[in-house]
Amino acid sequence: MEKKNFFKLTGFFLIGLLSFTSCSDDDDNNETPAPSEAISGVYIINQGSYGSNNTSVSFLNYDSCKIYNNVFYNANGRKLGDTGQDAVIYGNKMYIAVYNSNTIEVVDKKTCKSIKTLQTKGEQPQNPRDIIAHNGKIYVSMYDGFVAKIDTSSLDFEAFVKVGPNPEEMAIANGYLYVANSDGMNYTNGYANGTTVSKVNLSTFSEEKRITVSLNPCKVCADSKGNIFVISMGNYYDIPATLEKINSADEVTTLSTPATIMAISGTTLYTINAPYGSSEINYVAINTESGDVISNPYLKGETKPANPISIAIDPKDGRILIGSYVSNADYTSDGFVYEYSAEGTFVKRHDAGVGPFGFAF
Repeated sequence: MEKKNFFKLTGFFLIGLLSFTSCSDDDDNNETPAPSEAISGVYIINQGSYGSNNTSVSFLNYDSCKIYNNVFYNANGRKLGDTGQDAVIYGNKMYIAVYNSNTIEVVDKKTCKSIKTLQTKGEQPQNPRDIIAHNGKIYVSMYDGFVAKIDTSSLDFEAFVKVGPNPEEMAIANGYLYVANSDGMNYTNGYANGTTVSKVNLSTFSEEKRITVSLNPCKVCADSKGNIFVISMGNYYDIPATLEKINSADEVTTLSTPATIMAISGTTLYTINAPYGSSEINYVAINTESGDVISNPYLKGETKPANPISIAIDPKDGRILIGSYVSNADYTSDGFVYEYSAEGTFVKRHDAGVGPFGFAF
């Protein structure tokens, strides 16, 4: 299976943030675990290599401008699992979806110590992918065609709703949950059934409808006005990735800015277009209401990631974080996190784990 579709962009999540400070050129600290009381920084989920049981957690401390790797292992004395996908902080806990291990790890957000490991059993849905929080519940897309709802009080599965094939990223807007149905496991048949976004009513926790989009939808996010944005990845060959907008009336429009990676801050959509097999990478920010280009590129200077795989925008100060592989042919070596100011000025490249992916604020 193609790595570009099998691995989801996922794993940044921000804790409470303080003021932005400039970073020195000191080497990053890769051995010391994150300070237990650190409140200014970002956790990073490093996906690892499929089948290698090497998912890891890093913590980028904004105040010291240092990254601390293997935080989960140092806190718990065991590995997190195989192919971590995404994570979200809610209350005083952090929830981490680990795909191939079929687990959702619940940890203390300050110490990264495990509180509980959730795992579906028997005929229950398997393989968690994306994970988000809303009104006391945690929602997880399960790759075999469901969305799971977890109660944050009991820390147990509460319900499941069937959606489309191989659901990926999700977003919540206007009382609904939107999830991209990629049909990713059907790649040999050209993702034939991957052309919809499921719209789930959160009040009834039932699928209300499926909205038709372009081929192989994988990435979803919502702006502050309730608009949903979807990146459909195509087939990585002759059908390119497509960026589309779904408004509150479920009307779909195609945007002229091509993208393979994205993040939203308010009504600004930060896109990265890094097509599979292409050496040309574009960094374009657009207005989510008008579709007009705000900045092209939004990263200033010459230092840009060569192999970007994820992007996150700090909701407090707007700084930009981009995860990157070492090369587009190396999915096993430790990767990097590039840090930029809100204005797009390069700050520092941090050494992270294998495959620093995704986001959950």
